[in-house]
This record gives sequence, C-alpha cells and structure tokens, in this order.
Amino acid sequence: MLKQRLLTAAILIPLVVFSLLYLPSSIVQWLLAGVVVLAAWEWFAIIGYKKRPQRLFAFASLALISILTLMFISFLQLSIILWSVILVLVVRYAHTALPAKIEKIIMQPVSAIILSSLVLALFWHSAVLLHSTPLGAQQLLYVMVLVWLADTGGYFAGKRWGKTKLAQSISPNKTWEGVAGAVVLGLIWAFIGYAINLSGSLSLMSWLLLSLVALLISIVGDLFESLFKRAHNVKDSGNLLPGHGGILDRIDSLLAAVPVFTAGISWLGVN
Repeated sequence: MLKQRLLTAAILIPLVVFSLLYLPSSIVQWLLAGVVVLAAWEWFAIIGYKKRPQRLFAFASLALISILTLMFISFLQLSIILWSVILVLVVRYAHTALPAKIEKIIMQPVSAIILSSLVLALFWHSAVLLHSTPLGAQQLLYVMVLVWLADTGGYFAGKRWGKTKLAQSISPNKTWEGVAGAVVLGLIWAFIGYAINLSGSLSLMSWLLLSLVALLISIVGDLFESLFKRAHNVKDSGNLLPGHGGILDRIDSLLAAVPVFTAGISWLGVN
C-alpha cells in the first residue's frame, strides 16, 4: 500500500506543479473542472446516484449550481458562510451522533446533491479565480502544499503522540495531537512561503493568520467528508488513485481550504 501511495504521488505531484505554474488559467480551469467532475462522480455514487438518469440529473444540478453561484451570488462570501456552517456542524457533533433532522438532509438524495454540488462549485470558482491573479499560480500551489504538509504532519504526530480524540463520532483516528503536528508543519511552510515572497503585500502576521485559518478549515473539510460518508455507510469515496483511494478522498481538505484562502487573499487586497 505504501509503495503504491509513493508511486502515485511521484507521478501526480510533478504534473500538478507543472500544470499550475506553467499552463495558462484558460487551460488550468478545464483541468480543475476535470478533477471536480471526477470528484462529483464519486460523491454522487456515495449518495446513491448510480443509474444513468440519476447521474444526468446530478451533473445537471452541478452545472446549474456552478452557473448560479457565478452569476447571482458572491461566491467568496458564500464560501465563508457555507464553511462556517459546516464548521459549527462538525464541532457540535464531533462526539455525538447527528440528530435525525440533520442526518435526513445529508441522506436525502436531492438535498445531498445540492450540498455536494455547492461545495464542488465553490471550490472550482475559487481555484480558478486565485490562479488568474498575478501571484495566483504560486499561491494556489502554496495552499495545496500547505494542506498536504498539514495532512502529513497530522498523520505522523497523531500516530506518535495521539491520545486526545478530535472527533470521536466522525473520524475516531484523528486526535488533537495530530492537529498540533499539522499546525507546526504548516506554519513552517507558511514562514517559507513568506520568505520567498508568495504573500504579496500581506504582512507576516496576516499571512501566517490566513495560512493558519486555511489549514484549520482544511481539517474541517476532511471531517465533513468523513461525516458524509459515515452517514451513507461508505468507507472510501473510490479507488481511482492506487494507494490513495478516490479523488474525493484526496481533495476533501482542499475543497474547504482553497475557497477560504482565496476569500482571504481577495478581501485583504493582496497585490
């Protein structure tokens, strides 16, 4: 399993780095759209939409919500609202079962499709917007590496020192010690990012704070996908990536971190 994970990472990471840094946003937006479609395919299967008419309805919903969030809504504000609500949900029910009303919303196919489509659409819009800014290609890669390092730091710190459960009812293996490891490794990367001028006009403290918020909300994104899968009695979103599971399992943290990071960059007026 570890050998497969390393081999897959060795192939994908250079492709991601090259695509983000050297391809124009007009192409990157379609590559990101492909990732979103693959993630949506897995997410809709979790919900139970596996037949062709159901799939068509689900993808039509995704396309419609993507258009609506771009045309009629400030999607950066909506991203903050959505992930704030999810944060409250995750914190409130980290150690207790979901109440029947909330579980019904997650389990009911139409509302689940709307929720998942909204999360994916906001991620896509935010990533495309960030990439199109002067420092956007580097900053999009920065936030991705931030999330990956946080995941790595969380895994090893949790495995070595983990005792205090973070969210027993959602993801029993995650611990507060793991969160501490994620924060330490993530902030080291944030200092490096500032040192190599990825922060634009942001001060060091603003850059570190924004990075910390993005890192912490990435953990919420991971827990939210776990909560969603647990409600539907599913362990892995898919098996497209050898040793890593599905696409959705690999980008669940980014689905939260990228919109929040992009909103912060936009509102703070980075040059």
